[in-house]
Amino acid sequence: MSNYVIWKFASYPGACVLQDLTGIDATFRLNNGTSFAADMPSGMAFHMNPDFPNDLALGDSLLNSDMLVIGSRRLRDFLAQRDIAKLEFLPTGVVDHKEREASADYFVIHPIEPVDCLDRQQSVYKASPLNKAKISEISKLVLNESAIPEGRQIFRIAGYWNLTLVRRDLAEAIQAGGFSGIRFIELSAHPEP
Repeated sequence: MSNYVIWKFASYPGACVLQDLTGIDATFRLNNGTSFAADMPSGMAFHMNPDFPNDLALGDSLLNSDMLVIGSRRLRDFLAQRDIAKLEFLPTGVVDHKEREASADYFVIHPIEPVDCLDRQQSVYKASPLNKAKISEISKLVLNESAIPEGRQIFRIAGYWNLTLVRRDLAEAIQAGGFSGIRFIELSAHPEP
């Protein structure tokens, strides 16, 4: 069993669905793990998806089309107390279906500096046809855990931005905290049907 699990969204009643991030030009930096420490964005906001007009609930984690972890202040504070290496908290608002601010108290939980830890011998994956350093799909995920720096508790895999990985003991602490909208799956469960 791996020491790491995959962070996923867990549905809850009326959970809003986010799309259309505004207030930031370099959205690719959110996916590729580039730090925003020197130029923290301000005025960033996600907009609720109009396809789900009755879903307005704002839990501790919010579903979004960018595959980012969007967390409440309570979740941000919980993680910040742990002084997790290579993790930034980027403030973001949430705009409702009527273009009104639903909340200004959310954060992109942004792991920086992805880790080159995919076990390329045991994993089954497809490299991007345009850039062999990028991975377009993983159908069997195995990590080379010896390549993961000891202090990394939350990270993304270098070249594959679709997943956020969490060290098992931290995942257990998050679950014990009773946060809504969060579940963790084993590496062997990826990809989910």
